[in-house]
Amino acid sequence: MPGKALVRFLRYAIHGETTHPRAPRRPARRGPARCPKYRAWIRSLPSAVSGQPGCQACHTGSDGGMSQKPSDFSCIPLTYAEHMELDHGRDGRAAFELRYSLDIAATVRQLNAEWHAHSREVK
Repeated sequence: MPGKALVRFLRYAIHGETTHPRAPRRPARRGPARCPKYRAWIRSLPSAVSGQPGCQACHTGSDGGMSQKPSDFSCIPLTYAEHMELDHGRDGRAAFELRYSLDIAATVRQLNAEWHAHSREVK
């Protein structure tokens, strides 16, 4: 390792430093909200459609923009098959909601309320 790279690695490994103190800060992240803890919590829940365990966090919002996933706070728990049916089904989202008697927007609001209540309890 060259000298500067070795020094940076040792600072990271020993002190946990990731940047030089005088290094310019990166601009704030733009785009939809990301929260890995929220997605992990969603995956721990049973499916919103069938109640089966082993779910994925399925993004359902429309705030993603071009080639971006929507906000993580638009996720609902769905099994792999349900997720594929929602994302790639021929009939579309409205038919999916009708077929399973599911109001995705209401489910997202309910999950967000539960998450915010849960995250306040943990602190």
